[in-house]
Amino acid sequence: MFQETTKFSNTFDKEGFNGCILKGQGNALNYPDPYYRTSGDIDIWLWPKKKAGESNRKVIVDYVHQYFPQAKMTYLHIDFPTRANVAVEVHFFPSYLNNPIKNRYLQKYFNNFKEKISRHLVYVKGINATITFPAPTDSFNRIYQLCHIMHHYFDEGIGLRQLIDYYYLLRKGFSEEERMEDVKILKRLGMYRFAQSVMYVLNETLGLKSSYLLVPPNKESGTLLLRDILQGGNFGKYNAAFQHNGRTINIKRFLYKTLHNLSLVRSYPSEALWEPWFRTWHFLWRLRYR
Repeated sequence: MFQETTKFSNTFDKEGFNGCILKGQGNALNYPDPYYRTSGDIDIWLWPKKKAGESNRKVIVDYVHQYFPQAKMTYLHIDFPTRANVAVEVHFFPSYLNNPIKNRYLQKYFNNFKEKISRHLVYVKGINATITFPAPTDSFNRIYQLCHIMHHYFDEGIGLRQLIDYYYLLRKGFSEEERMEDVKILKRLGMYRFAQSVMYVLNETLGLKSSYLLVPPNKESGTLLLRDILQGGNFGKYNAAFQHNGRTINIKRFLYKTLHNLSLVRSYPSEALWEPWFRTWHFLWRLRYR
C-alpha cells in the first residue's frame, strides 16, 4: 500500500495535479511501527496545478472519466478503480460539515493549507528503498481528522480504529499556542463538544494522558459516543441506521438514520439538525450527476 500510494501520488503529479494523501498511509507513520496499522483504501486530495475556468471538481471528474467513464461519484470524492485489490478515492476536498455556513468556513480553512501540505513530504522505509509522498501537517490533521470522525459518526458509523489513529496523532504533542488555536477553530466550526466526547474516549478507553488532550473530556456525550462505537462497529456494521442493502431508496434505513442523528441534537445541535436536510439534498444531487 505504501508503494501504491507513492505511485498514485507521482502519477497525479505528472498529470498536472497537486495534492496530498489523507488519513491511511500518512496516519500509519504516527504509529510505533508504520506497518502495525491495518491498511484501508487510498484517499488522495487533488486540485489542478493550473487555474482553470472550470471548477476543480469538473476538472478532476473529466480527468477520471477519461479512464473510468463509469466511476462513481459523491459530493466528497470520485472513485479511481485501477485495481480490484487497491481502492482509491480522489477527494475534491478533505471532508465537510452538514451545516452549510460552518462548511464554508471549513473549506476556507482547508484551502489555506493547500500550498503547505502539497510540499510536506513524509518518508517511510520500504522493502527496497525509502518511500515518500505528500501528507498533511499535524496541525491540519488535528482539525481534519476530528472532522472526519464526526462525519462518520453521523453518516457511516465509526470504529475504534479511527480513534486509535487520532490517539497516535495527539501523542506527537503540540504547544499550548497550537492547542489554543485549535480550540478557536473547533468552536468556530461547532465541533467543540464533539472534541470533548472524543477526548473522553481517548482518555477513558485508550488511556491517553491528560497532557495530550486538546480540550477537557465530557463524560456525558463521551459515554454516548463510546456506546455507539462499541454497538455499531466500524462503518456502523451492526447499526441499522447505517446498513445498506444496495437499493437506491431505502425508506427504513432513511428513517433509522434520521432518528439516530436527531437523538444527537442535544450534544451536537448544528450537525444533527442539518444532517437530514443535507442527506436529502445529496441524494438529489447524486441523481443529477450519476
